[in-house]
Amino acid sequence: MNVKIEKIKLNDCSKVTKVVTKCWRETYQGIINQDFLDNLLNNEEERTKRLINNFEEEKNHYLVLKEEEKVIGFVRYDEARDFNYLGYGEITALYILKEYQGLGYGRKLVENAMEELRKKGFQKMIIGCLAGNKSNNFYKHLGGIFQSKRIFTRTNEEKEENVYVFDI
Repeated sequence: MNVKIEKIKLNDCSKVTKVVTKCWRETYQGIINQDFLDNLLNNEEERTKRLINNFEEEKNHYLVLKEEEKVIGFVRYDEARDFNYLGYGEITALYILKEYQGLGYGRKLVENAMEELRKKGFQKMIIGCLAGNKSNNFYKHLGGIFQSKRIFTRTNEEKEENVYVFDI
């Protein structure tokens, strides 16, 4: 398999949105309300346009995982948006298509994002993971230390999210 990790390009935006839709529908079945999951297909074009409109080549914080030119996963990182973790970096999204999970790509994406955050001067970072998501074990396995719980509200309902801290 010819797999590579690189900075997102403008023509990757629609592919990233499709990965989000597929991964959310597979991963959050039974965790997130079904109406929200079903609506992801309906608003995919709108989410793609938003990503394209906010795209800045020099300032983007996405790394995409590609097999040939097919986007099979990605990581999004930036300064932590949680005021409880000022001065920390944060991985705000990490998704890999189901058929490519368990092959070490998640670890590689996290390591690459950590390196990018280190370059920006961060020494610590956080990752939030919804309670009930099997990825909680993945973040612990990578060395994340459970720090706190917070409320995740992006799905129009309050869900509990675990926050893991990493030294980078």
